[in-house]
Amino acid sequence: MWGRPPFCIADNCAVDVRNLASARDWYKEKLGFQEAHDRREDDSGRPFADLHIGNEKTFVSLVELEPGAPVEKRHVIFFTQKLEKAHAWLAERGIIVEPITEDSGGNRLFRFQDLEGNLIEVCVEPG
Repeated sequence: MWGRPPFCIADNCAVDVRNLASARDWYKEKLGFQEAHDRREDDSGRPFADLHIGNEKTFVSLVELEPGAPVEKRHVIFFTQKLEKAHAWLAERGIIVEPITEDSGGNRLFRFQDLEGNLIEVCVEPG
């Protein structure tokens, strides 16, 4: 229905969530991710889900926090070749996206939050 997401995951990353089932559904519905079912073990012993885009080998691990545990703020970055297209694609899916900006190094980017308020940056691919 929405087509392939116009961004990629450059490096494996983890995102802490309070409700794994809701977060997993949101990433699949809103961001077009697919669940990886390779039976990887998590070192923390906490429930988790690995999600990826298409056949990519990199993934986002959603890791469920124990009740009352603090959220570890991580810098999650997705990369794109077409920043305006990625911005519009997310907005069309009902995601509130910040305006496109430029950082002090000249990189163009924007940010949005997932269902649980985790900040995710989308940046033009380097090079």
